[in-house]
Amino acid sequence: MPTKIARLSDLLRARAPAGAPVELLLDSWEAVEDAVLADSGHAREDFAAAANALPQIGGAIADRRALAVAVMGARGQVCFADDGYLALFPESGDLRPLLKRALREGPVVGLVEGAGGAAFTAWVGDAAAAARWPLGPEAARALHDGPERLVVVVSAPSRSSELARRAARALDLTALEARLAEALLFAPNLDVAAADAGVGRETARDALRRINAKAGVRRTPELIARLIAIMCVAGDQADGDEALAESAFGLTPAEARAATLIAHGATAPEAAQALGLSAETVKTHMKSALQKTGAKGAKDLARLLVEARELVAVTSAAEPLMGEEDGGGRLRIVAAMDGARRVALIDYGPYDGEPVIVFHGAAAGRRIPDGFRRSLIDAGLRPIVIQRPGFGLSDPAVGDYVQTGAADIAAVIDRLRLRQVRILARDTGIPVAMRFASDYPALLSHGVLLNPHQPIHLADDRPTLVAGVQRHLLRNPDLVVAFAEFLRRQATTSTLEQILDKVFSDLPLDAETLTDPAVRAFLIRDIQALCARSVWGFAAEHAAYANGWRPPKVEGAATWTAAFSSGLAGHADLAWLNLSSLRSVRLDGAGVLPQFTHPDALAKLVAER
Repeated sequence: MPTKIARLSDLLRARAPAGAPVELLLDSWEAVEDAVLADSGHAREDFAAAANALPQIGGAIADRRALAVAVMGARGQVCFADDGYLALFPESGDLRPLLKRALREGPVVGLVEGAGGAAFTAWVGDAAAAARWPLGPEAARALHDGPERLVVVVSAPSRSSELARRAARALDLTALEARLAEALLFAPNLDVAAADAGVGRETARDALRRINAKAGVRRTPELIARLIAIMCVAGDQADGDEALAESAFGLTPAEARAATLIAHGATAPEAAQALGLSAETVKTHMKSALQKTGAKGAKDLARLLVEARELVAVTSAAEPLMGEEDGGGRLRIVAAMDGARRVALIDYGPYDGEPVIVFHGAAAGRRIPDGFRRSLIDAGLRPIVIQRPGFGLSDPAVGDYVQTGAADIAAVIDRLRLRQVRILARDTGIPVAMRFASDYPALLSHGVLLNPHQPIHLADDRPTLVAGVQRHLLRNPDLVVAFAEFLRRQATTSTLEQILDKVFSDLPLDAETLTDPAVRAFLIRDIQALCARSVWGFAAEHAAYANGWRPPKVEGAATWTAAFSSGLAGHADLAWLNLSSLRSVRLDGAGVLPQFTHPDALAKLVAER
């Protein structure tokens, strides 16, 4: 009698350890495959339900300079405060209402008034709620040295000149434009911002037009939101802003709807049309919202919303990760072809090197390992990593994902004033690389395809976790998003450690490479930064495969090399790539991590003439 296949929801409840259902995939993959194959429709619902039961975010990265921290007693006495908090509240802000709510209700998010009457968003929670936070020893002692003590975390990236300079550099602002952009963060209007920046009104107006064009925005509230999102290394995920405005700012539902639309860049008439209200009603709602929040206008409200969004994301994560962005290279944000989306990239220079677009993978590769970076530069190249649509800080595609990804590469070439580029594309990035070669043949001189991921109708049936996921889960477009979100909410360091060990357990060279703590830490941080905030890119890329992607016809003078790691099975037949000038190269001893294990060999392939 055949064995009855359990529904995925039963497996998740009965066989996954509490709080870590991803372990089910690692320890009982065959049972998961059977359940998915037996009932793929319910599998999507089961993954979605499991994801909703998890923390909103697994591992969230925050720059320490964007947050200020204090420890307070129940009556508002400051027991500890870092330099950032003291700068915001030199005379100790009155947080007693929030402190009382936190003692009564548990962790809360609300508004507090800082120096000069500026409003900021604060999270308040007790020792149990703050246990996940990497508090310093002094703050930890203050928290536990007395009864009813609470941790206060304030989101204030807009007050950091260092972060403002980073955002200005990412947008390639001139010195004048950077001064004006920083002044706009808190100035009530353009006239005041111009005076603070030391320029005249007309000069400021011209500079603001250039800033908006570089940022890909129409109005100042959108600019402020974009600047702060770059400061926070956060994504512009504004879907929950209405609920946030209600819960954290105390707005009514009607006020929240109007205020968030205007904070996102709509005019009062545009907001009125979208909501089916009169412009006067929208203005009334907005006036009330400004009074309740202490914001000085639409752009100040936009600042508060983005800062609150970042704070909620970090404080609700299973593992808040603190630190400053490192790894070399220059973060750049450029406007896409349509001017409405933005594309993020990291440019490693030198500017006189021959540019090569280095693709990240499906979940990692946002940054280039230092050894590989040196190998590329020593070969006379200028490595540039473009974050594909929906990954990292790049906006999601509005239409066709593969076509948008190809257009983004062309936009970067145009914005950086490049003539032609080389490309190193890998695994599931192959569709975007080949579409770029097909749509913009004159812009490509040489392409290297590293372990290209085949179309689904050609994919092999290797009995590994990754192959199994791609074979069954990611062949079904309806399953992709639910499964990706299920993984994203568990992207803590400990879970990623387990996944890396499992994935590389059958690849001896990669397993050995992974024993290096620096390599392991690099990969984990890289995955969290690229995918932990959004599943848009991961889901869209795999959905392209699930929907039957086939290689386009590629013409032009570019030469092509397919590089295959000897430790990976498959790839014998290259005819599916449909490239006339293609040669195949084997990387002996390589596995999934040739960028760590074979940096010189890869750089040589990319630099070939």
